[in-house]
Parts: sequence; structure tokens; C-alpha cells
Amino acid sequence: MRDPTTPRMTLTLPRSPLSRRLLRALAAFALAAMLAFAAVAATLWFWFLPHIADYRADLAALMSRALGQRVTLEAVSADWRSWRPEVRMDGVRIHDREGRAALYLPRLEGSFAWRSLLLLEPRFSRIQLRGLTLAVRRLHDGRFLVGGLPVDPAAPDSGFANWALRQGEIRVADAALTWIDEPLGAPPLTLSAVELSLTNTLRRHVLTLHATPPADLARPVDATLEFRGRADDPSTWDGTLNARFVGLALDGLDPWAATAYWPRTGRASAKLTVSFADGALTQARAAIDARKLVLQLGDALPPLALEKLRGGMSWRREGGQRVALERLHIERAGEKPGAPFDLAYGWSGELRRVEAKDVDLARMHRYLPYFPLPPEARNRFDALRPAGWVDAIDLTWRGAGEQLELVSVRADARALTLAAMGATPGFAGLSVRIEGDQHSGTFSLNGKAAMLDLPGVFREPRVPLDRLAAEGGWKRIASGTLFRLKSFDFANADLAGKLGGGYEYRRGQVGVASLEGHLDRADGTRVYRYLPLKVGDHTVSWVQRGVLAGGSRDVRFVLKGDLARFPFQNGGGEFVVDAAIENGVLDYARGWPRIEGVAARLLFERGLMRVETKQARIYNVALYPVTATIPDLMHHDEHLLVQGRALGPAADFVRFANFSPVGARLRGVTHGMAANGNLNLALKIDVPLRRSDDTAVGGALQFLGGTLHPAGLPPLDNARGVLTFTGDTLAGAGLGAQLLGGPVRVATRTSGGKVLIEAHGRATASGLAAWLRHDLGQHLSGQADWRGVLTLARGADTLAIQSGLQGLVSSLPAPLAKSANAPLALTFFMRSGDGGAEHELRLGAILGAKWRSAAGGEFERGELRFGAPATLPAEPGFSVAGRTGSFDLSGWLGLAPGGEAGGAGLAAVDLDFDAFEFMGRRFANVHVAGRTRAGVLRLALASPALDGALTWRAAGQGPARLAVKFRRLAIPGVGGGGGPAAGGVAMKAGDFPALDLEADEFSLDGRTLGRLEAQAHGAPEGLEIDRLVIEHADSRFDMSGRWRDGGRGETRARVALDIRDAGKFLARFGLPDTVARGKAEFKGELNWEGSPADFALDQLAGSLAFKSTKGQFLKVEPGAGRLLGILSLQALPRRLLFDFRDLFSGGYAYDEISATMRIARGVVYSDDFRMSGPAARVEMSGTAALDRETVQLRVKVSPKLSESVAIAGALLGGPLAGVGALAAQKLLRDPFEAAASREFLVSGSWQEPAVEKLAKAPAAKSQPE
Repeated sequence: MRDPTTPRMTLTLPRSPLSRRLLRALAAFALAAMLAFAAVAATLWFWFLPHIADYRADLAALMSRALGQRVTLEAVSADWRSWRPEVRMDGVRIHDREGRAALYLPRLEGSFAWRSLLLLEPRFSRIQLRGLTLAVRRLHDGRFLVGGLPVDPAAPDSGFANWALRQGEIRVADAALTWIDEPLGAPPLTLSAVELSLTNTLRRHVLTLHATPPADLARPVDATLEFRGRADDPSTWDGTLNARFVGLALDGLDPWAATAYWPRTGRASAKLTVSFADGALTQARAAIDARKLVLQLGDALPPLALEKLRGGMSWRREGGQRVALERLHIERAGEKPGAPFDLAYGWSGELRRVEAKDVDLARMHRYLPYFPLPPEARNRFDALRPAGWVDAIDLTWRGAGEQLELVSVRADARALTLAAMGATPGFAGLSVRIEGDQHSGTFSLNGKAAMLDLPGVFREPRVPLDRLAAEGGWKRIASGTLFRLKSFDFANADLAGKLGGGYEYRRGQVGVASLEGHLDRADGTRVYRYLPLKVGDHTVSWVQRGVLAGGSRDVRFVLKGDLARFPFQNGGGEFVVDAAIENGVLDYARGWPRIEGVAARLLFERGLMRVETKQARIYNVALYPVTATIPDLMHHDEHLLVQGRALGPAADFVRFANFSPVGARLRGVTHGMAANGNLNLALKIDVPLRRSDDTAVGGALQFLGGTLHPAGLPPLDNARGVLTFTGDTLAGAGLGAQLLGGPVRVATRTSGGKVLIEAHGRATASGLAAWLRHDLGQHLSGQADWRGVLTLARGADTLAIQSGLQGLVSSLPAPLAKSANAPLALTFFMRSGDGGAEHELRLGAILGAKWRSAAGGEFERGELRFGAPATLPAEPGFSVAGRTGSFDLSGWLGLAPGGEAGGAGLAAVDLDFDAFEFMGRRFANVHVAGRTRAGVLRLALASPALDGALTWRAAGQGPARLAVKFRRLAIPGVGGGGGPAAGGVAMKAGDFPALDLEADEFSLDGRTLGRLEAQAHGAPEGLEIDRLVIEHADSRFDMSGRWRDGGRGETRARVALDIRDAGKFLARFGLPDTVARGKAEFKGELNWEGSPADFALDQLAGSLAFKSTKGQFLKVEPGAGRLLGILSLQALPRRLLFDFRDLFSGGYAYDEISATMRIARGVVYSDDFRMSGPAARVEMSGTAALDRETVQLRVKVSPKLSESVAIAGALLGGPLAGVGALAAQKLLRDPFEAAASREFLVSGSWQEPAVEKLAKAPAAKSQPE
């Protein structure tokens, strides 16, 4: 049922007469047409179709007229199907204009179209071909032939194409299509299994193709062409071609490629869409997916290997032309895949347009070497080295070169980098946004870790920026383009600040700036980087080298004016940099001490640079105020002018002189100088920056009462006065000080290019003592006048000092002792130059010295000569020569400083001494001669007492060594000579060299002792006495030990005396006929305070063991009176020396004597003295003071015989034995008390001892049982 809500359709016929007549006419025409159609159909059915073979020629002629080309048929047949006649034509040949068969169709089956009756030409609603082999040929003139027939419907000979487009449907099945390209000369390309369909509906035409190329070239191909328009007028066609290609083997298709640079290898799939309108191409688009491509886009270009190429490519005509790459993805082997990007280029007349999205510039730049570009374009891209990410850009311009004109621009980019070219700036790491046209626009810049490259501005053009943020715009004006900075914030490690203003660009000119800014952080050591190129190179170098530290938190800068007139020295603009400097360090001139702690104002104004300090210092010297100015930064010969004052410690002024050219101009006077107190300095310095060696200096130095202590010279105390100087002059008056304990006046002047410093003063003994070593100064008293002149001249400085030394007393050892009134002319002269210095010293006729030192002060060669002036030797080293009357060697060695003794640096010796005193002993007529060879000093010593040689080898890889070998060594007795140090030598035990001493004939105090051998060496603990031996026919003495000099010092010795024949031994010491035969030995350890030479009885300590056997005392007389004579004052010393000639007149034989003696501070103690012989036995104990010569003994005598026995033989054991003999004599007064023993007490001095007989204790009575 009909939906009641659906509106009813009503047909209303027109009611006017005209309308009714028109409808009747149309109905009559339709009826007539139907009747005609029925008549034709009946004719075809009953007459034409059954006899169509008879009309083969007519049908061929009819088709020839329709195609416009001759057509022949071999056979024709027909039948009726589905209300349409079906026609079959066999052997259809279509001929070209030359009459040649161009296209052969084995069979053509068609369904007849009724419209053929109206159009009077054969039309088919459907045509089907099977097994067709068709060749498509491209001619050299660019035309195409299909089966030998042209396919251009507009061409006069393309009737077949027009006819085909007028049919309802044409299908070709199981066909073969061969492509022949004559211009390329490629082999034929055959497509098999071709399925072709052409469908025509009025003006709409659809052509589809499915074909299979050779398997090694591609997979089956599908294509569809759809268009509208009149079949005979291609200019009316509007349509689209779509094609799909899969698995294309690009290298296999190379022969048929229309380009010479077809890929060498690779496989690809593609979808192609081509659009056209009014018979002309309007757009082409391709979607490509290719793998393993190798492209070479030019004969001279390298091959480009691509792992993948995927994306779209298009061309279109739209008021111009536009070529684009769309979402193109390119990937090379071994390279990280890049993101897809868009890139388009369009042109129309003079207009050019570039569009891009998501472009990686660095990646694109890496591909440039593979693309054919003009050399100038390639070089420009290589120079720019673009990098970064373009999010979007749309740029339109017209013209080129100088005529280039911007039409519009819109761009967004990140991390953008472009290298500078020539004077054109570059940048890196910037995000950029630009929008505008030819009239105006805006821009913004942002960056972190960015960089500006300004080659036309700075010497170091690359300026790194930790932060940059800028906004601004541009505007076209009559004179050019005006750029305005709305804001510009920047920061890097060197500075941070803001900038604002504008810049007017004028074509062909530098431009006009109007900029102002402020820095709230600036590093002074980097200022040189930001000085404009127009500032002179030497000025920039000075700033770079000279500003060592400092910074500012307040810097203002202004740049206004035509930059062609920068820095506006003659007006027309403004250039100012005004900075407040903190904690600065300035190295203002090469070779001068730096200025530190600078708080100053730094000003660049037009062509001037000025530094004005509020506070500064050099070392600890305060500077106030100081200015440093470069008046003209643009001048070809820039000068730095420094002017200021300084006040501070004198020690730092000396340090300033030593580390500046002032020290050289003072000829090294201040080198090594110590100072205290304060000085005041006014100084001016003019430094030519291109010729810093020509620096000019001037100033005045005021001494304010401090102390100056030149190296090696006495100090100048309370120095006052003013010294003025320039680079070549020195002048001063009223200069005074205290020197060597007395006043000195100094006058300074410059004459003939020489600086003369003249001084005269008075030296006191106390002042000399303070300068000399204390022990030397103790030997001086009084005072003496002196005068001196120091001359400073280029190439040679001299110093001359003179004094008569009258008024000065010297108690120094000979030969330098003098009285106050005795004159002794002292002269000292020194000449120094670049090569070193020569010195000469004279002390009257006593001695002279002359030596030369190197430029660094090291000693080179010299001579000390006694009795005559010295001469400078030719060979290096120090020589000693001459003759002197008396020389106190002990005294001078006692004054010598501690340390290793010897002849280090001694080259030669040739000395004669009338008297040579050493350790209290006087050697007469001594001659010493020798020299140093290969580092070894060899001396020969000759005198009545000495005959031998000395060899000295200084310390090197091993310790110093002294070897002495005498044929004769006779040491005289101690006399009254000798100086204060006659007892020893001031040397530490550890400083002694290794000693090896031999003497074939050794005697002491006139007594022959035999052969002497000794070895010793210094050690950290002291002097080690390794061995000391005195060998004689009758005895041998051995000693070893150590002298330890730490603290109070001590000598310890192990001693042994072995007497082989006591009689001969005593006879050698002046006691002949005292003892016959007998052997004795002493062994023990002794020690005393001080060195071995400090031996003293009152300091002696230790222990000795004594033993004597089988001897006989001669001429010993009995009786107590004889014993008393032994102990008398005159006799006792002889007893101690074993002189018993007046004691034993008859002689006494003993079997053995033994004792152990302990010694402390010169006191000998024994409690085990024993003596035994045929007559008696003696026992003794007690003490004997060796230094005071006193005894305190208890003696017990036990006789063996009643006759008088010479008990005094025990005296061979020393004083204790003598006392024992005394007691025995008292006991034996009665010859008949043979069996009785007695005890005695002996006390007092050795010369007059008191002997007291002790009462014998009563024997105990026996008790009855």
C-alpha cells in the first residue's frame, strides 16, 4: 500500500492549442520512427544478415569511410543476438596512407549498434578482439603509432583512433603488446597477456589496461585512462591517467628509460596519476617506493646509493608551474633514517617560489655532491654549510642578483646553522621565525648553545652564546631597509646583557647604526674578542695579553652614526664603552710587574681608550691614582701612557725593580737586596705597542727612613732622600743613611752617559761585626773612614772602595793583626759587564786577591797572593801563592766556618812560610806546592820537620778523601805560639773527609815513636777512627773509636799497648838501665768530652787492665830512705814515667804484676792491685787523682823472705805500684820480720806523700775446749 504521507504525483497535460498540436506532432514522429525501425530490423533480419557475405566489399568500404583509412576484409558473417545483430569479420586489415597493411586483426567480433542507422556509419555497441599482437611505436618525430596507425585523434590520418572512440565498448583479450622506441634505439619490449578495454559513453571514455611484462622486469601492470571530450577534438579532453607498477627492476629497464641517468640498480613500485584539461597536461603525481637504488645523476658525479626512497613527486600547472617532493623519505645505508619532508619549487614569469616542510638541512647538504648543480651554486651551498631543521618556509621573490626583490616570506626553523661567507655573518643553533613581505616584516630569534659568526666585525668572529632571545622587524624606507630591535638579550661565558635600537641598511654602503646596550656581566680577560676590526692589531694584542683578570657588572655601550666613519674621531657619530672594573689584574707592559686588585673605570670613547684606577697595587704597594691611556686606537703607532703614584713597603719596591726593566737600568744593584720600611714613587711610562723595547720611563723615588740590604753588602739603615730617574739617567742629592755602624752620605749624578754614585762614610768595629761573622767581628775594635764610587755605564760598571783602616784594631791571627795607629791600606775594585765581573782586593803589602766571576755571579778563576799584588790566572779555579813570615793556620781554621774542609776549587798552590803554626806547634821554613788535576789536588810539603805529599779528592759521587804520606813526620812540642784557636779546628765530626795517613818515621816532641798508620772517616754520627797504629820494634800501640760531636760532644776510644821488651821501651823514653827484660800490656776503653784533640786528664774516664810478667828492676837499694826519695817532689814525675834509676840499685825480679784501673773525671781507682815475686806479695787499693797528682791508698805487704826485697819493682805498674814499694820498705826495716805482714796508709801529693803505718789488729785468743 502506498504510504499516505507520500505525496501523489500528478501529470497535468498542457491545455493550450499550440501545446496540443506539438504533442500530436511528436507522437506522430515517434510512431513513424518505430515503424521505420521495425522495417529496418525486418530487412536486416530477413534479408541483410543472411546475405551479409555478399556485401563484404560494401562493408569494407563503409568501414574505410568511417576510419578514414583503407580497410579490407577476408570474410564476414553475422547473426542476431539479444535484439542486436552480431557481425564477425575475419582477416581485417587496416592500411596506412601508403597502402601498406598497418594493422591486422585476425577476427573482429562486434555487436551492431542501432545508432549506425542514424549516423550512416558502422557503430558497434561492443567490439571484442582476441589473440591480437599489437606494436606501439614511438617515432623520431615524437609521434606514436599503434599497429602502424597514428593515435593522435586530431591528426588527419588518425581516423581509426576517432572511430574507436565512437564505439560503445572495445575489448582486447589475450593480446601481445610490443613497445618499439626508435629515438632510444632500444630493443622491443613485449607485454604479454594483455587485457585492454575501451568504454565510450557519449563524451566519457575509459581505457583500462592489464599487461604482464617480462618476469625479470616487473610484475603485471595496471593502468586506467578516463577522460571526457569530443572524440575528434583532443583540445576538449579533460581526464586522468592512473597507473600502478609493482616490482620494477630498474636496472633492467635502463634501455627503455628516457633519461641518461636512470638508476643503475634497484627495485621500485610506483603509482602514477596524470591529469589533463582542454587537451593539455595540468598535473602529474607519483607515489614511489624504491629499494637498493644506485643513482648517478651526472657523468662527473659520484654514484648515490640509497637504501630506501619513498614518497610522492608531483608537477602541476597553476598560473605557472610547480614541482614538489611530498613526504619524501630518503635513507642511505649505514645512516640513521631521516624524517619525511616536503620541498616545492614554483615559477611564473619572473616570480619564483620555494616551499618546504620538515627539512633537515644538514642531511640535504650531504646529498648535494650527488646532484647536478651549477658550480657557483654548489660552491655557495658548500660555503654556507647549512644545518638545522626547517619546520616550514614559504618564500616568494622576483628577479636575481642585484635586482632580487622579496615578495613575501614566512619561515619557521630550529637549530638553524649557516656559515659566514666573506663579510656576510653566519650563525649556528638558532630558532628563527620570519614573516613579512617586500614592505615590512617581523622576526624573532632564540637560541641556547648558539653561535654568531661575524667576520666583518671581530677578529675572532665566532661568538658563542649560551642564550640569545631577540625580537624585531624591518621596514622598507626611501634610503634602504630599516631593521629595528625590539629586544635582544644575550649571554655567554664572557658577558651577559641587552641590546636595543636599529640599523639602517643602504645598498652599497656599510649602513647606519643606532644601538644602545648594557652588560650586567663582563669578563675583562675576553674584552679583546669584542674590539671592532678597525681597532689596531697591536692595541688588541695588548688588551689580550695585558688584561689578566677582572670583570664588570656595569658596562654601558653606545653606537650611533654612519659606520663608514667609525669610530667617529672627527664627529658624525658616537661610540662609547664605559665599564666599572672590579678585581682586575693588568699586565700593562711586557717585562714589568703586573698591577693587581684593580678597581677602575674603563672607557672607550671614539678613538681613545682610558683606564682610571680607584684602587690598585703592585705586590703590596698601593697605587693612587693611576691612569693608562691609548690616545688614538686607530693610529699606526699606538702608544700606551701610564702615569701614577705608589706608596708601600720598600721590599716590594725592590721586588718591583728586580722584576722590571728598572733592575737592568740599575745594573742589578737591587738583585738579592732585602729592604724594610716604606718608599714613595711617582712614575710615568710610555710604551710604544709596536716597539715595546723602546719603552720610556721616568719618575722619582723617595726614601722614608727604611733599611736597604744589598746582597753580599752591609745594610743601609735609616735611608732618606729622593732619587730621580729616567731610562738613561739617575740623579739624587741629600741622600743619607747609616752604613757599617756609621753615617754615610751619597750623591748621585749622570755624566757622559754614566751614572755615578759617590759615597763617603765611617765604619765602626761594631758595624763591621754585625756584617761579618760574629767570631770574626770579635777580633775588631775601633773605627775607620772610607770612601767609594759606583759607576753605572752601558757595558761596564765599576765599584771602587778605599780606606787606610787607621783607628781600627785587629786581633785576627797572623798575618792580619794590627794596632789602631798602624795604617793598612785597603783597596777594593770591581768592574762588571755583560760577560761577568773582575774583582781586586789589596791589604797593604800583606796580601792581594784578584778574581773573575761569570755573569750569573759564579766564580770562574782567581788568585790569592801573600806579599805581593795578585795576578789573574789564565786557568779556571783558585790559586794561592806568595811568601809570608808567620801564618797561624790553627787560628784561621778556628775561624773558618763549619763544613767540609779542603781544597774544593783550588787550582794551584805555591806557598812559602817562614813560620807555620798549627795546633800550638810551630813548623819552620815550610814550602807547600801543588795543583789540581782531574779534580784531585796533590800537594808536596817540605821542611826540616815534614817531608811528604798530600792528596785531596773533593766530594762527588763519594765522600771527600784526604790521603797523606810522609817519609818524615816530626811534630814539635807545644810552644807558646798559636792563636786563640790553637787547640782545635772548627769542623763538625761528620764533615771530616775520609782520612788515610802514613808516616814512615814518626816522632813527637823529639821522641821517636816508629811507623804511624791511621784511617778515619766522617759519618752522620761523628768521626769514626777506624784504625790508629804506632809500630816499633819493642812495642805496638793500637787505637780505634769515635768522636761524636752532637750536643756536648764526646770521644770514645778502645786502646791497647803491647810492650814486647820493657827495658828497651823505657830506654827509648829516657829511662835506660831501669828494667831488664819484661813484658807488659795495657787494654781498655777511655773517653773524654770534646774532640780527640780536646784530651784532658780532668775529663778522662774509662777502664784499663794492666799486666806485666818476668821482669827485673835494676839497681834497687833496700831501705826506707830510698823509698822516701822516690816519693819526693823532684822524683815522683820520673816515677810515673817509669824512671827508677835512683831506686833499684841492686835489682829486683818479679813474676807478675796485675791490676784493674777504673777512671772517672781524671781519678784512677783500683781495688785489686797484686804484685808477686820471690821476696814478697803486695796488695793495694785506693785512688789517685791524675790532674791534681794526689793519692789516697791502703797498702798491705806480706814478705816471703827475711832479707830486704826490692818490692819497688811494682812501680812498673805506675804510681800505685810505687806506693806499694814504699810500704814494703817500711815493713822490711827489720830483716827478721819475715813472716809478719803490715798495712800502711799513703795519702797526699805525689811529690810529698804521707805514709802512716797502721796498727796490726790483735790475733784472737784461743778458748779452752
